[in-house]
Amino acid sequence: MMKIKALCKKAVFLSILGLFLLDGKGFSAELYKTKLIGHSDLQGRPTLQVTLRGNYAYCGHHRGQAYNPMTDEVENNGTTIVDVSNPEKPVIVKHIPGARNAESRAVQVVYNFQGKGKDYLIRNQETFSDRYFEIWDITNKAKPAYVSKVDSTPAGRLTLAHKGWWDADSGLFFGSANEPGFRDGQHLIIWDLKNPYKPVYVSSGWIPGQKKSEPHPGEGLSLHHPVVDFANKRVYGAYLFGGDVVIWDISDIYKPAVILHKDYVPPFQGTHTAVPFFGVKTPNFSPGYGDIRNYIVISEENFAEDCEEMIGHIFILDVTAWENPVNVAAYKVPEGDFCKRGGRFGPHQFAETKDGKFFSPKDNDNLIYQVYFNAGLRIIDLSDPYNPKEVGYYIPDTNDNTEPRALSGENAIASNDVDLDYRGLAYVSDRYGAGLHIIKYLGR
Repeated sequence: MMKIKALCKKAVFLSILGLFLLDGKGFSAELYKTKLIGHSDLQGRPTLQVTLRGNYAYCGHHRGQAYNPMTDEVENNGTTIVDVSNPEKPVIVKHIPGARNAESRAVQVVYNFQGKGKDYLIRNQETFSDRYFEIWDITNKAKPAYVSKVDSTPAGRLTLAHKGWWDADSGLFFGSANEPGFRDGQHLIIWDLKNPYKPVYVSSGWIPGQKKSEPHPGEGLSLHHPVVDFANKRVYGAYLFGGDVVIWDISDIYKPAVILHKDYVPPFQGTHTAVPFFGVKTPNFSPGYGDIRNYIVISEENFAEDCEEMIGHIFILDVTAWENPVNVAAYKVPEGDFCKRGGRFGPHQFAETKDGKFFSPKDNDNLIYQVYFNAGLRIIDLSDPYNPKEVGYYIPDTNDNTEPRALSGENAIASNDVDLDYRGLAYVSDRYGAGLHIIKYLGR
């Protein structure tokens, strides 16, 4: 009886919103101008980063364990490779277990690396005692082979290894990590992986106050991860702790130089992701007089469940005058009842790549794809960057694998990351175990 009452209550609420729709795949979902194409349960493993390349999705998992029916064993959460050649029927090809108690959140892949016909995967491994990045040969997707680890700089062994960006053309890997001589928190470290069997340290980049020899900044500083536009010699960094947005010029790869630094804390949340959006013809500027403008799109991250903190923003930073960045717009999903649904509500991560290549909103109908925890996937039109508008969304429902939240006791969706394949389909991972949702945007 109680279950029936709960279902009825949910149905009444959603019908009032006009959003109680069945997507045809067995899920009850809230959606607008989107459609669920396929779903993988990822064996119920809580999933953070998802990376698409060709016909495969690569999913990095939170620490923990789950049963793998392919091996008939309980395995430490690691990295799952999913064949999505038929996106309606994704097939798990392989789960690569992680180390005991390891976070394997991050995953990057390169194909036909350096023109030698080999495919590689790099993932982070952060246990309670050891931190490093790990490289695997995935040329045969069903039989990955361990290659090497990236675990040190000339200063010593890494103390953190969070996330990174492997630039296939140059062979350089840009990681958010920490090394001896720096305060707690992550900064930029660059390695040369042209020979994946013999990683070579290149250089480090940071902002003043991160190094122990520098005056203490008075706040914790930690780079979440870099986004690399190698063609234009720029690295875009977002500091989740500290709230800083930092742009490094890597014209000299051995000496990354800070060329832009803006701090959002206080008064706002910590910044999670920063991506460029350059050469945009902007409405309501005089033609030929400043109407072609450059922007950085910034996402914050919320941590507290049930909205027990300030809800984050998506910011649009006009950097046409590089030396004088100006915040010109912000976007937030309306609160509605999301604070009562359990789990987190607020922005998290953009799609940074499409089929493994640097994602350009300008070349993709001026759209960005953003996940928003329990508000699912949001698709935002930046045709006028001074006035961002939402044009579609998909909020999955929970399922039997969803982990109840400790605070509310509710089952909540937690769309954590999104990436795009060569067909333009969006792949959304779930932080609480609801799997991988494959979503098609149906257009304006």
